[in-house]
Amino acid sequence: MPHSRSIVDTVIPAASIPVAVVPTAPTPAAGRQAGTARRVGAVDGLRGLALLLVVAFHLFGHGRVSGGVDVFLVLSGYFATGTLLRRAEDGTLRLGAHYARTLARLLPAALVVLAAVTVALFALTPRMRWSSGLREVGASATFWENWELVRSALAYGAAGPDASPLQHFWSLSVQGQFFAVWPLVVLGLVAAARRTRRRARTERSRAGQAPAGHGGARHPSDGPPPSARGPLTPRGLVTVVTLAATLASFGYALWLVTVDQPVAYFSTFTRFWEIGVGALLALAPRLSGTLPGPVRAGLGWSGLALVVGSGFLVDGAVAFPGPWALVPVVGAALVLATVLPDTQPSGKAHSANTQPGNTQPRRAPTRVVPPSSTPSTSTPPDTTPPRSATTPGWTAGALLDSAPLRFGARISYALYLWHWPVLVFWLLTTGAHRAGPLAGAGILVVSTALAWLTTRYVAEPALAHAAAAGTRRPAPAGAAPGTSPTTGPGTSPATDTSPATDTSPATDTSPATDTSPAPAPAGIRTDPPRTTPSARWMPVALLGTAALLLGGTQLAATAHDATVRHDVADLRTPSPDHPGAAALAPGAVDIPPTTPFRPATWVAFDDHPGRPECAQSADRPELLECTVVAQDDPTAVVYLAGASHELQYEDAFAALAREHGWELREMLKHGCRLATSGAGGLAYPPSCATWNERALDALTAARPDAVVVVGTRTFEDGSPERVMPGQVGAWRVLADAGVRVVTVRDNPRFEWFVPVCMEDESIPDACGRARAEQLAAVSPVTTADDVPGSVVHLDLTDSICGPVICSAVVGNVLVYRDDDHLTSTYVRTLTPVIHEQLRSSAPWLFADTPAP
Repeated sequence: MPHSRSIVDTVIPAASIPVAVVPTAPTPAAGRQAGTARRVGAVDGLRGLALLLVVAFHLFGHGRVSGGVDVFLVLSGYFATGTLLRRAEDGTLRLGAHYARTLARLLPAALVVLAAVTVALFALTPRMRWSSGLREVGASATFWENWELVRSALAYGAAGPDASPLQHFWSLSVQGQFFAVWPLVVLGLVAAARRTRRRARTERSRAGQAPAGHGGARHPSDGPPPSARGPLTPRGLVTVVTLAATLASFGYALWLVTVDQPVAYFSTFTRFWEIGVGALLALAPRLSGTLPGPVRAGLGWSGLALVVGSGFLVDGAVAFPGPWALVPVVGAALVLATVLPDTQPSGKAHSANTQPGNTQPRRAPTRVVPPSSTPSTSTPPDTTPPRSATTPGWTAGALLDSAPLRFGARISYALYLWHWPVLVFWLLTTGAHRAGPLAGAGILVVSTALAWLTTRYVAEPALAHAAAAGTRRPAPAGAAPGTSPTTGPGTSPATDTSPATDTSPATDTSPATDTSPAPAPAGIRTDPPRTTPSARWMPVALLGTAALLLGGTQLAATAHDATVRHDVADLRTPSPDHPGAAALAPGAVDIPPTTPFRPATWVAFDDHPGRPECAQSADRPELLECTVVAQDDPTAVVYLAGASHELQYEDAFAALAREHGWELREMLKHGCRLATSGAGGLAYPPSCATWNERALDALTAARPDAVVVVGTRTFEDGSPERVMPGQVGAWRVLADAGVRVVTVRDNPRFEWFVPVCMEDESIPDACGRARAEQLAAVSPVTTADDVPGSVVHLDLTDSICGPVICSAVVGNVLVYRDDDHLTSTYVRTLTPVIHEQLRSSAPWLFADTPAP
């Protein structure tokens, strides 16, 4: 069947400008199909349902994900591949026009949301988050946010006051990268297949193999010559490559999920297989029409159950995109396969009409006549046929083909863009950790209103404006015989039953999305495209705006980061007005209250040891070892071993190492204390357990003079301080090897970011905690069972907390850089205290003290 589509399907997804499709000079064959273009409302409903699931789980799922984004990925692959292949085979794929329309669908609404987020970033968020926020704005504007999140090591989690307001752009970035690359892939594969087939045909012709039939002259009804049936057809080659890429992506996802799941969650390469499933569905023969009605209905309901139940069955935030992602992907594929019309996928049956030498007449074009009403202010008619004409009332398609879900499909892109930042900024301004039912309903109402306004007054007018760039003028009266009006934007010589759907929150990639004018039948003259200057320059303006946003935000973030680095460097210069821990010593001199504390709240988060490459990431098992202070002939070798709470003391121990001739080394892994696992040990994930085994083997082999670890664990929620299981076991392994262990008592932890709290408070105690809420009266490590007698203990509590309150600021120094780590500025003020306690409890580390 020749391909076809209408402007209703092409220009604006799910709710287009009002148009009238009028057949013009149809052939008898075309007359039978004229006016049959329609949307498949169930596909729109599937998009609406997926969007509803995404929003509902973001609002109320407490970190679980719904699988709705996975549905969008499948739909994107399905419709984009069908469209691109058909037009590449027809020769109507114009990359410039295709990319221009893609930009017109993606960028206008996204830029509006990004502009609003940028304003809110400066108005509502703490300054310490400006740099990362600005970088994400630029990355989102250029569809690179998923890789920015990977770079910044931000795992996907529940919305909260500390969440990124642009984190949800990761999925749009994956799709944007696909839409940028896939047209080139499809076009290249089609060209390669045709070149191969022409070469095979030429070689056989030279070998004297004349085609049979009709006295040596081939009639079009004979189909392709035998020589053309050898190499793969364009569709066949695209199918093979897509299948190989999909399997490779799935295999990579299976592996990376077990190694580094946060990276796997955001990676384009691990997510491609979900897009590939949709693409393969578009390339495969349509089988649903051969199934009995009850079987088809059962498959549809099963698919719908998988889509809806995915978020309840699987915690996708920690399992996707591994094998569990098959639940929503297979569900979407089943629904899609059962609700689409019983026709061959676009781009197969019609392709013969465009092969060289084909003399079959193409059906006459369809003329699209816009009504007199203004597109941007008119409510479009519902072009979906009555439900009885599309889906029986007892099928899943009938449920999906409902007005509320189709309305959700219309605003799906804008609602996806708006709901997450509205939620995050609401949580930030209220200080709540999650939205309750009433607040969630209010956020949904506000987000829906913003989405409708953005769709109605930004996205749809922009798409309508972009359509003008591809319109053709009808032939003037009195033109040469045989001339007829040419196709309008996105129309082709027949009507298409494939649905034009907004296949992701991001874009319309249906088989009717490419608005390249179709070639006119032989003997038909077409005039050049008529474009208005503004329509012609709109893609350039959109690209320019995105580029300016990227460049501006990156420059601003870079300048901000440079200022922070400068201020952090200045903190290393001692200040008599900022004694820190010395202010808690007996007889300390009071500090003038007019002196501002340091570091500033917006600098504090970056006030940490400057060796991030020395600490292994949370999900990698490899052992890293760094030498912080090297000595040619060290008097002692000391290791900091464990996680970030050991790392935070680096500056104090480095100062002591330089003073006393020690060699200071580090063996660290984020989120992984030095401990044994298994029976009686910590229930660590495999990467941490493996790291611990390697670390203990390396430490016993190195036989240092001391291994410094944090000996107790405090808890944000006020649970009792305790020694973690398995830590004592690790100390015993080291003690049995003759290695001495020095434990440091843990510091208080908070349920809030202390620097953020101090931006709004003038009294440091208001951002502190009662000492008794966090710390036991006596360090638990001194009373723990089975602690080796060679282990010594340091307790810095009296130099961090007062007798009653653990304040946010001590001695004019901000104590905490986040909710549980000390600033390096404060740690440096602890150096004399650590030195004094080590002198008393670990005298063997000092050259002027005889070894025990």
